[in-house]
Amino acid sequence: MTQSAPVPMTDPADASTAVVSSQLASHLAAKLCHDVASPAGAMVNGLDMMRDPDHAEMRDDLVAMVEASARKLLAMVHFDRVAFGAATSSESFAAEEIEALAQSAFSDIRPDLDWTCEIERFTKPQARAVLNLAQISGGALAVGGTVQLRISTGADRLTLSADARGPKARLKNEVSTGLSGATLTDGMAGQWIQSFWLHTTVAEAGGELSFETSEDRVEISISMPR
Repeated sequence: MTQSAPVPMTDPADASTAVVSSQLASHLAAKLCHDVASPAGAMVNGLDMMRDPDHAEMRDDLVAMVEASARKLLAMVHFDRVAFGAATSSESFAAEEIEALAQSAFSDIRPDLDWTCEIERFTKPQARAVLNLAQISGGALAVGGTVQLRISTGADRLTLSADARGPKARLKNEVSTGLSGATLTDGMAGQWIQSFWLHTTVAEAGGELSFETSEDRVEISISMPR
């Protein structure tokens, strides 16, 4: 059994000295480009094959593939514009909208998302935090399982709790490094940047994050101002 004690958030000022804004933007851009490349490439390949007379009998299957890839790409864009960007001019989001975006991140992976929410609206930082938390937790369950995502409120705090359970549940070293607010020194930046972005989002909002791993289980908890 492998277990790590809860890791406190580092001071956001300390983190900013380690990863400057241009580096953060560069890593995020690289991640987003990597994510959209697969469905976009599938669409182009499908269209190319449809133009080939040798594949005329496959036209219906190719149309279905292009349509599925287009829907996947659009779902990614809707998710990313809230999870990583300014999204809209709105300063808050309905809980139903955020749940739909979170569920969309699980549509093409093995684990399921079990969502429970006690609030009606999320601020922008809260929305970014919960979407990234959901996706990171789903990524910890490579061979399937269930992520129980709970959003609850106290007097002046919002608690986001993700409990990911499934066979071989684990956080990659890069993800643990990012959740701790540490600069990546070894490993793949594409697997580190989202967890570091979550750390930064929570820290800048005045929140705290902790995580713990055990056999077939990963728990991540966030506390943020309401």
